[in-house]
Amino acid sequence: MLIDICDEIIEEEEGEVKDFAHIIKLTYLNEFEQFEKEEKAKLKKLNIKEENGLLFYGKDYPIFRSLCYFNEVPIFRKEKDAIVFLNRIGIDPNRTLKSLSFEEKKKLGNEFLNKALMHVPKEYSKYLPSVVFGKEYYFKGIELREYVSSLNGLYKIGKKRKVKNLIVNMETPHKSDIKKYKKEVAKRIMIFKKKLNDEYRISYFSLNFKGRKFLCQYIYIKQSVWDFIKGFFGEGIELKYYPTLINIAYSSDKVDFLKPLFIFVDKKDVSVYAKVPKLIYLKDGLTLNHLNLKGKHIYFGIWDEDFWKILERDTYEKNCTDVDNLSNYG
Repeated sequence: MLIDICDEIIEEEEGEVKDFAHIIKLTYLNEFEQFEKEEKAKLKKLNIKEENGLLFYGKDYPIFRSLCYFNEVPIFRKEKDAIVFLNRIGIDPNRTLKSLSFEEKKKLGNEFLNKALMHVPKEYSKYLPSVVFGKEYYFKGIELREYVSSLNGLYKIGKKRKVKNLIVNMETPHKSDIKKYKKEVAKRIMIFKKKLNDEYRISYFSLNFKGRKFLCQYIYIKQSVWDFIKGFFGEGIELKYYPTLINIAYSSDKVDFLKPLFIFVDKKDVSVYAKVPKLIYLKDGLTLNHLNLKGKHIYFGIWDEDFWKILERDTYEKNCTDVDNLSNYG
């Protein structure tokens, strides 16, 4: 994983290179609060600029695609709906977020916010601005999350040495490498969306957190040897793509965007991928690190197969299973 490379560099290097690897690791884990608490001087020294902006992903994509990728409140599940919205508010759908002026960004954010308010329960409304607007960080003109995503993408297609060199030399990936990764991940997204629509079933369990119960949704995937072989030849889904796919899942109307989602991939040990929507995090403070999972908002880890003794499938209609003791498994 990308954080393993970061840890190697942090162990081996000193000075700015070590600091840069640490910033990459924090970004990968969504630990942006650390930037405010202790990393301000390092960011400045590394020429990472802070800006107030819109928290939509894909600064160089056509804006209508960026809106469709925004799954914290999945208003636009179809590109044509995003295009109609943008035309209505007077913004060319084919422009990029990066090309917008401050006033245009403000207008887009406010119009989106007004639309989002109609899609969430009243108790979440005061948290919506923090999901749409916020601080962003740029390295060499690239939004830091997207820079880290490109590094992670190169790692996934087997370019570990190149990724390490890019971090050590504080360079940006070549466009041809990014294009290759995007082609590979697009294949897995297509396969996943088809399986989500046609095959995968959404089940539920109840999670106890600080004395409160949270209804969670999950997808259980039993991976066979044949599935592994298909993944090797690019016809299936390898484990390394699930941190991306857990977010993609929220674009489906089968998935409730106001409930945490888990994907369990069973290969004797169970690979776990999960997401806590930011609105739930902001309102209720829900995190999943106590379940032996790494990350923030997007989580990942491995559980022992015995977790099924506690997490019983198909319990929503009868009696949601409590998972107070899931942290014992891992």
